[in-house]
Amino acid sequence: MGASHTGEPGHLGDLEAAAWVFDNSVDVFLVVETGLISRTNPAWTRLTGWTAAETQGRSPSDFIHPDDWPMVQSAAGALNPGGEYKLDHRLLTKSGDWLWVCVRTKRAADGTGLVVLQDITEARAQQAESEDAKRSGELLRDAIGLTLWRFDPQRRLYDMDADLSRPFGASDSPLVEPANAVAAIIHPDDSARVSKAFRRAVASGEPGGAEYRHQLADGRWARCRVAWRGIRPTASGPWQMIGVTQDVTELADARDAALREQQAAQAAAEAKAEFLANMSHEIRTPMNGVLGVLHLLKGEALSSDGRQLLDEALACGSMLATLLNDVIDFSKVEAGRLELAPEALNPEAALEGVANLLRPQAEERGLWLRTMIAPGVGWVSVDPVRLRQMLFNLIGNAVKFTLDGGVEVRLTATGGGPQKRLRVEIEDTGIGIAQEAQISLFQRFHQADSSTTRRFGGSGLGLAITRRLAELMDGQVGLRSQEGIGSTFWFEIAAPLAQPDIAPELEAPADGWLNGMRILIVEDNPTNRLIASRMLDSLGASVETANDGAEGVEVASRAPFDLILMDVQMPVMDGVTATRAIRRLPAPAGEIPIVAMTANVFTHQQEGYREAGMTGAVSKPLSPARLLAEINRIAGSHEAQGDAAAAVA
Repeated sequence: MGASHTGEPGHLGDLEAAAWVFDNSVDVFLVVETGLISRTNPAWTRLTGWTAAETQGRSPSDFIHPDDWPMVQSAAGALNPGGEYKLDHRLLTKSGDWLWVCVRTKRAADGTGLVVLQDITEARAQQAESEDAKRSGELLRDAIGLTLWRFDPQRRLYDMDADLSRPFGASDSPLVEPANAVAAIIHPDDSARVSKAFRRAVASGEPGGAEYRHQLADGRWARCRVAWRGIRPTASGPWQMIGVTQDVTELADARDAALREQQAAQAAAEAKAEFLANMSHEIRTPMNGVLGVLHLLKGEALSSDGRQLLDEALACGSMLATLLNDVIDFSKVEAGRLELAPEALNPEAALEGVANLLRPQAEERGLWLRTMIAPGVGWVSVDPVRLRQMLFNLIGNAVKFTLDGGVEVRLTATGGGPQKRLRVEIEDTGIGIAQEAQISLFQRFHQADSSTTRRFGGSGLGLAITRRLAELMDGQVGLRSQEGIGSTFWFEIAAPLAQPDIAPELEAPADGWLNGMRILIVEDNPTNRLIASRMLDSLGASVETANDGAEGVEVASRAPFDLILMDVQMPVMDGVTATRAIRRLPAPAGEIPIVAMTANVFTHQQEGYREAGMTGAVSKPLSPARLLAEINRIAGSHEAQGDAAAAVA
């Protein structure tokens, strides 16, 4: 009795304590008897929204996700008295949402089940997010060779494929490598550069990166790009480094291949330019002889038939020079070496000058060539040589391809001041151009049809050069044409307003423009020496010659000269080397002006001549006008230059 009395209060106390825990626990408690929920605690209602009355007497399956119920039913069916199980499943709330819960179930000896639930929805979401991130990382790594890593400089360890949410080197870390192992696979030529940048980042935490080669397991070299920055796990602790490494082998190979192709293209362009320069020299040298002799013959007494033949030969030589210049000019434009030299110009005079030169050719074929110039065009700033070249190309083509009728050239201007522009239209009554041929007409080596070249002649470069020149002058070209009726070609270029530059008229001295000037000609070609000597003699100069650069240096050192005309390509010693040697001579020989007399007329080549000490340059074939103009330019006689050139043209 006493024992019973002393035991009963203890038993009641245990029941009261259990009841208190059941009612006040933050965990959800359910009691299941004969397969139905018989009791719930308040935590159930707080978690699910279901009241005790709404829950009691119902099967647990009413609240478990249909997809999870077979798993729960199987686990419960296999549970022996006194046993327990633990699993996760989804739980239905009164609002219709599904919560993830961790369930622990224990079966008593009488079959009653005690179920304890904990809400793990947030933990499951975090886990899913982490797994998604991991899968994304794996996808990135597999697809583009991307690896996230962390480096601990104190332990000198790399945590490869790092998860920054876990401690460094955690037990589930997939790969931890020592620093020396990572450094060992970097290419020796890249190792010092990468190590220096990384050590600086470890010391300061500053972000950085590098590209390098590293060796794969099979011995091949891969290209990697890495970026890093410092982090501090603790506020006062040392820097750790996090970084991302990407395999960029394919990208680097493609980039290197493109670079090699670019270099090869540049080398090919340089080789082409050099070839054209050499060919232009080889062609211009004999051409200089032919045209020079023909120019000299104009001063001789000839029969009328002989003079007619001479004029025809000069016209053919001029055509040959034009074809060669087309090729050279286009190559210079393509290589980006054509430089404009704008100056004040009266475009009306330029147009009339070109028209006057082409009008005899038109009239000889029974055609008319007329110009129409709008009032107020005025003076502009353009490159006079290139403007005349464009006019020659387009007006010359119009005359060439017109069989009946004629050609009308119209010049107008728009805008004012620095925005002023010139527009030239060349309308002909010629053969016209088929619509399908107009699309590619301004391409190089293209003409309307293959028979055109044989019928009318030409290089097929004139229109391409005109288009490039117009683009260089901030303009454009175009055409309107109808086959069998005629064509209108036009171009429009920037031509800022300029002040007139009118030189005073000069008369040639009776004893010649170069009277008393002592000139040394250094030229290995006998014909060229003869032509240059005769030209300068006719202008009043006193001339001496040398056969190559070495002889030219020796002659220049012992005799005083006012000017030296120096060929560039010569045996024994070339003109550039000879110029440098003369510049090393003491004054006055070392200060003599030296003019390059060459077929190499590219801008970059003439810059090389100036760097060697030459004062100027004239191109072959020589003409008295160009030669005198360059001499006057060097002498500083700017006003006399244009008129003197015109006087001997």
